[in-house]
Amino acid sequence: MKAYDLGFGESADALLVHPDRDAGIDLPDARVAGWCGGRAPGIGPAAWPRGPVTGLPMTHVITLELPPEYRRKGQDLVAVSFFQADDHVAEEVPGVADLLAGSPLTPEQATDPFLASVASAHQAGHPRQRDLEDLIGGAHALIWLTEAEFRAPRTEPPADVRLAKDAEPYRFGRNAWDHSAPEMTVWTGERVNDPNTGVAPSEDDDAYVDVWLSEDPTLREFRDAVHLRSHLGGTIAPCQGIPDGLTPYVLELEDEVGGANFGGGNAQIDLESDVFDWAQ
Repeated sequence: MKAYDLGFGESADALLVHPDRDAGIDLPDARVAGWCGGRAPGIGPAAWPRGPVTGLPMTHVITLELPPEYRRKGQDLVAVSFFQADDHVAEEVPGVADLLAGSPLTPEQATDPFLASVASAHQAGHPRQRDLEDLIGGAHALIWLTEAEFRAPRTEPPADVRLAKDAEPYRFGRNAWDHSAPEMTVWTGERVNDPNTGVAPSEDDDAYVDVWLSEDPTLREFRDAVHLRSHLGGTIAPCQGIPDGLTPYVLELEDEVGGANFGGGNAQIDLESDVFDWAQ
């Protein structure tokens, strides 16, 4: 098993450690693995995940082709897409929760094109969408993709059909209509010399090396090299404690990658156990 760092940019010779930082990153044998921000993969606009509080389309954070050992839901599912609603402090839109749960439109709701689109989103939801909720009630979604979906033309957000009175961007919470980050190509390259490659992150298992508190010069050099990198597998860098239930197959994303809001911290998305958490 290998661990992989993520780099961002349009050329393997000029990759960045983060889409919004000037710091470069050198990825051995870098290969294009997806993109962050902007459009979704080829799932169609109707299947675009919606925020359960507002009904607005979630922002597309990242779509990432996975190395074979990270395809934990089947080798035919070659990539994942991660979306964020960031709606835990948003004002609830009446009727949205019921419609996303499958309730039929009332006659009054049927006259509102936005609510009608929310109802349609329930009917067209992606069969491999996993709904993720953080500790403060924020909604996220992870969709496992086939090769055909990953390679298909990218999907624009569903048409913005909010009525004029609702067309202003919501005060709280990001969404694909108002806040999508620019698209940027994502690359992967092997992370070398990581003592925790193939090891499940844990505070209770001595097999997992605590790199961040170590005084060992070699580990300190490694720590400095991987600081603030998004990656697959290996040593994670949670801003608080290590979440319970993680496996070696963790995708760790830094704040603002693809426009994600992790409060200045980062998120851990486990591709095996479905554990999800973030902290700042």
